[in-house]
Amino acid sequence: MNLKELKAFLIDKRLLLALGILLFIEVLFQLGVYKPLLKKNSYAANINRVTEHVLGNREVLNPDILIVGTSVAFEGLSVRILNEQLKEEGWKVQSIAIRGSELVVQHRILEKYLNEFKNVKYVLHILEPGMAWVDRTETVDPTLAMLSELGNFRAISLIKEFEYTPARSNYVYLAFKSVAYRKDLGDLFINFNERIKSISRRSKNPNLNPWDYENGTIESLGPYQVSSIEDCLAKTKPDSSFPLPKESNPDHKRMIFETCSVANSVPKSSEETESTQRYFRRLQKMYELVAKRNIHIIDIFAPYSNAIRALNETGRMTVWQNGLNHALAPYQKLDQIDMQDSLGTGDNGKYCFDLIHLNRLGMENFSLALSKKLAVHLGKK
Repeated sequence: MNLKELKAFLIDKRLLLALGILLFIEVLFQLGVYKPLLKKNSYAANINRVTEHVLGNREVLNPDILIVGTSVAFEGLSVRILNEQLKEEGWKVQSIAIRGSELVVQHRILEKYLNEFKNVKYVLHILEPGMAWVDRTETVDPTLAMLSELGNFRAISLIKEFEYTPARSNYVYLAFKSVAYRKDLGDLFINFNERIKSISRRSKNPNLNPWDYENGTIESLGPYQVSSIEDCLAKTKPDSSFPLPKESNPDHKRMIFETCSVANSVPKSSEETESTQRYFRRLQKMYELVAKRNIHIIDIFAPYSNAIRALNETGRMTVWQNGLNHALAPYQKLDQIDMQDSLGTGDNGKYCFDLIHLNRLGMENFSLALSKKLAVHLGKK
């Protein structure tokens, strides 16, 4: 193709029209037109739903205490119970915990929305002892999807600040919503009727509570009588001969197997590693953001299945103590509440949905136990 032909191609009206249409669609995506159509419970939809609901209910529940964390906090704590139990002390609690959120996502949520909560005096950061050992430098799609919804152009610089080594495709993902939404759009066209029904059900049954979510799952790990990660994998793998308990179901069994597989991939080491060092550097960035607003941080270790409790022995927790002290040192002293044994030191399977997450009974008991601790710890407002 010579220069004259190339010029003719570039100014061809059909090409310009196609590019114009693509640009128009991209602008609509950037303006948030597609957000209401996102697939229910996708990472992008979840972060929009939680933040919009919490912000929309500030007049009803303007918190003094804000909960930050991942699915462990999302599933494990009841905002309703915490507020009921701490009402006498005068404290109000709200949660912006998000399923699957890495520290960079938690940081970005706080960066974008913390100033909206003028009354916040405490941030409760719900921690999982194994997380520091699985900290990573590559950016995964769930994290990119959530960051994109929180301001995709800010995310481009933020992932560098948080020591990620993104590929060129990650920048394309963050810069163009049409790329970020490609899988969701594909699902929309394939399952159009189901997507419309889901949106209709959501509009007909709005959440009237000032909090976004309360765990209602009744299935438990108890009937599986899991004693270790290896035992869990053996009993819940697809070809296991272990009979399906009547209190469970195939989906529940599959989810247990998935969390057992994740737990099995966590290094058993209790030594400081390059991964833990990077995790606490990232944590310090997040804590700086909070502390500079004169908000006090309380670190809380949540309970989960005793089948993996032994992993978090003295050596691992010593790394945590050192890391947290270093992350907080410029701003405040370490303020920690260890709730790992709050559901008992024996078999606590009846409180757990899987190895890591609590069910409704576990959520209720953990929330009540934490409420009592906080009432003593914080006193009257």
